[in-house]
Amino acid sequence: MVARKVFVDVGGRTCPTKGSAQVLELLKAAVARRGLQQAVEVVGRGCFGLCRLAPNLYVEPDGVWYSRFTAADVEEIVEEHLTHGRVVQRLVHYRPPNPNPGAGHDASGCKP
Repeated sequence: MVARKVFVDVGGRTCPTKGSAQVLELLKAAVARRGLQQAVEVVGRGCFGLCRLAPNLYVEPDGVWYSRFTAADVEEIVEEHLTHGRVVQRLVHYRPPNPNPGAGHDASGCKP
C-alpha cells in the first residue's frame, strides 16, 4: 500500500522551464534506488498555481509543499522526508492542504 503520494508540478509555462521534468525523473529514480516504490508514488500533475516558486511538489497525506528547491535537494527530500518522515524545513512552502492539487486550475494562468 502506498503511504505517501508525491505530486510534482509539471504544468503551465513556468515549471517546465525551471526543471520540473528533471525533478520528476530524479524523484522517481531516488525512490526506486531506495526500494520505496511500494510506499511512495511519484506522479506529475498540472499547474498548482505557484509559478513564481517553481519547481514545486506536494507530499500527501502530510500536506507539505516544497518550493524553490534544486535538483541537488531532491536526494535530501527523498532521504529525509520520504524515507524517514522528517520534513526538510528549509525547503518548505506551506499552503493550506489541498487534497487534489491542480484541480480546476487553468494552467494558462501561470506566468513566469
